[in-house]
Amino acid sequence: MQKTHYIIGGHPFTINLAEGEFSQILPTMEPFRAEEIENALFTITIDNSIIPSWQGEKVGSFPCPSATFEVYRRENGAYQVLILQGNTPCSFIETDDVYKNITITTRGSNEQRRFGTNNALMLIYAICTAQHETLLVHSSVVENNGKAYMFLGKSGQGKSTHSDMWVKYIEGSTLINDDNPIIRIAPDGTPMVYGSPWSGKRPIYKNVQYPIGGFAAIEQEKENSIKKESIPVAFGILLSSMSTMKFDKDIHMKVCGTISKVLGKIPVHTLSCRPDEEAALVSSNAFGL
Repeated sequence: MQKTHYIIGGHPFTINLAEGEFSQILPTMEPFRAEEIENALFTITIDNSIIPSWQGEKVGSFPCPSATFEVYRRENGAYQVLILQGNTPCSFIETDDVYKNITITTRGSNEQRRFGTNNALMLIYAICTAQHETLLVHSSVVENNGKAYMFLGKSGQGKSTHSDMWVKYIEGSTLINDDNPIIRIAPDGTPMVYGSPWSGKRPIYKNVQYPIGGFAAIEQEKENSIKKESIPVAFGILLSSMSTMKFDKDIHMKVCGTISKVLGKIPVHTLSCRPDEEAALVSSNAFGL
């Protein structure tokens, strides 16, 4: 059994691999590897010899752009999750009732196993860290002058393009993550953003952290404009960008509580924009750059 430690978003955890070299299955984890850790938040065992057995009640099927998650809950509160790529099962997750020990079983080709492992790790991370004021966010994020600026919105609205406009036109801007960065509330109450091993189609896997400087929800329009949203509207924007796990009321409420703390410190803007230099200037000016 190969044991490897990681720290992502400030949370330490351990992965036990029953066979093979984990870095070959998911090399995006390498920047987050740690030689030693204390007080692992959770432990994952990846063992393909396990034969999955569905023993829980199905609570729902949740399709995402690239995967479908079929979630089952056992009487003691533990979860079983089947992850499919299209119609093909790629991985199976089983937790205990306190989300401390989790197993992953994968199936299929090497590509399918990587897909299944990647999505399983994202879901496990979101579940296990939600009660520790941590959020996995669908966002593209850039750093400028020591702060992170997060661009939100539905797929295809131009989050990545707007990040590219910042990198090209706003001096000192660097892309941190292009799909799933992490927000965590620091001990002093500061909302921080962390890089993660999950960055969509672009290989941006940076083990960095910065205080959040601002949020902008991107909407494609013919003219560039920006407005600061009210707290209720801002809450809805952030919630729709989170891995909310509505199938679990307690986890969902923890997510909502963390969002409220973020909004107590950082406003949310809606940016109606074209994919051009002026749009980057409009948003950066609104953030005081």
